Amino acid sequence: MGIDQLSDAGWPTGGNRPLLVMLFSPEELAERFGLAFVDDADDLGPLKLAVVQGSFGIAGLIRYADSPFAGTTVFVEDAADLELSHRTVVSEFGLTSSDIGWAVRSAGLLDVVRDSARLRELLAIIEFDVARTEVEGPVSIESGLALEPVAGDFTGGRFYLCGDAGGERQVLYASSEGQAGLIASNLREALQLIVGLPAWRDCLTFANGGSLEAMADAARRRQSGQVSPAAREAAELLSLDLPAQDVLLSRLHAAASRSAPEFVFRDDTGEHEGLF
Repeated sequence: MGIDQLSDAGWPTGGNRPLLVMLFSPEELAERFGLAFVDDADDLGPLKLAVVQGSFGIAGLIRYADSPFAGTTVFVEDAADLELSHRTVVSEFGLTSSDIGWAVRSAGLLDVVRDSARLRELLAIIEFDVARTEVEGPVSIESGLALEPVAGDFTGGRFYLCGDAGGERQVLYASSEGQAGLIASNLREALQLIVGLPAWRDCLTFANGGSLEAMADAARRRQSGQVSPAAREAAELLSLDLPAQDVLLSRLHAAASRSAPEFVFRDDTGEHEGLF
């Protein structure tokens, strides 16, 4: 199914929410897809709008005139399946990961994992075990954001989603040895990291104080670059595209580097050190 433009009259017919930001201006989208944007306005100010329909359903493409960020936001209906909508928007617009500024689709990803016995089994093998969520004593981060433990690894480390449910949440990893920090901007990117870069912990351990070059060297020395059968099957079941390992490594380095001071982690043993 292709992308068809609809009249903007009467849109939206109900509640809607942002799905992702395409890093294209309305003018670029008009040139690429033959869309016509109209001038409109809502409570946030003047905007340009195009209403389209595809396998993802009906969506509004909106660019606010005063937005400080690049790109055009795709809004879908409240009832839309975020994962399905994301996949179909990406497919039908021919988007790559570099075309997307951010995406709100991880809110339903954890439910997909929890509801699938096979996914739970596969992710446990690669040390993202959603059955390991017990935490002894209170945990917190400097910013005061809520922490939701969502998985654990074989060594006693825990993965946390930071912030309130319903939006995009960064992922923090706290080891059992007193190190903690951000590892990804959202759950999907965390799973891409865990699946596609099995030696990610070693990359942090041998980061030499935060050197991306040292992390890359550790990745080369500690793994063959091959994704395991379990990881490959998990990626397929989750519809995970796996970026190149240098991209995963750069993301990990960026996440860990921005952890302090807002994401300094504390538990009943005290304040944890950073990840490198």
